[in-house]
Amino acid sequence: MKKYKTIFSSFHTIYRLITTSGDIKNFAMGICRLYKNAFFADKVTVVFKNVNSHGFMKMRLENKRQSFKKGGISILTNREKEILHQEKEIMLGNRMIYPFIFSDALGAVYIKRSPGSVEFSELEKKWFLSLSEEISISLRIFNLYREEKRLMINYIKSLTKLLDQYVPTSYLHTKSIFKLIKVIGKVMKLSEAEVKSLEYASLLHDAGKIQLPSGILRKETPLTDEEYKIIMKHPRKGVEMIKDLEILKPVIPIILHHHERYDGKGYPSKFSKDQIPLGSRILSLLDAFDAMYFGRPYRKRMHLNEIEKELKAQMGKQFDPQIVEVFLKILKREDIRKHLRSFL
Repeated sequence: MKKYKTIFSSFHTIYRLITTSGDIKNFAMGICRLYKNAFFADKVTVVFKNVNSHGFMKMRLENKRQSFKKGGISILTNREKEILHQEKEIMLGNRMIYPFIFSDALGAVYIKRSPGSVEFSELEKKWFLSLSEEISISLRIFNLYREEKRLMINYIKSLTKLLDQYVPTSYLHTKSIFKLIKVIGKVMKLSEAEVKSLEYASLLHDAGKIQLPSGILRKETPLTDEEYKIIMKHPRKGVEMIKDLEILKPVIPIILHHHERYDGKGYPSKFSKDQIPLGSRILSLLDAFDAMYFGRPYRKRMHLNEIEKELKAQMGKQFDPQIVEVFLKILKREDIRKHLRSFL
């Protein structure tokens, strides 16, 4: 019964690796550990072909040592090259080899027990084949996800360039904002996915303005009530532009609500306090900070002590008090001040 529980647990581990691994190295390491623990192997080697180049990635676990290599075919041993070339499974007493194939060869796994150890049983061999078939499918899914992510990043870059030309006032200083997002994420214990969503949202938060009249966007005098109503439509228009990109789904609520106010006087939904997504509350503050610190065509830049006073004045009004407190502590750090000064 214990072995069957381990089998079911292994399939769950594969699912978890697909859905939570942020990069191929973590995915490969997770697969190596899965094989090592499931089969009590003394040595596990996993080789993946790099889908975006002609290179390879190799992860090896042997006893308590682990190694990761990335490069051309020279990182492979002759034995590993032969395994990839033959594209067939090999089942021996103390060794098992399986090529990961899904339409094309994606890589291979090689596991081994030391001489004198108990040989792999027939159940373990069947289990190894089933598990490796699942991993072949999982690797294909992971590669498709990475390709979708690459295309999405290119889409964001292209859209951001267009946005910068069409709406210069929407520009956030990416390098400084990304740094602040990472530091805030660490202090507030945000997940890696939450931090990444904030980064994407900071690039796309004003994308909907592309669909608004340029005359209103470039207007230097105060907006009329009618013009302001038009401006208030841009969060929803921005969401419309990205709603069909599955990988950007977590970004949608951040963009939609980044103009809400903590006191409920913002737009588009007049949300207040915790009704506003956390990411939106953070982005709202960072957007305002960027405008104050770097200035805008219609506003001179402010010094940090002036910004501190303004943020304190808006605690509980425009901004979440807790986030303001966290941000002000971060701004007092000399490494952050030095980083910000480097962009002036």
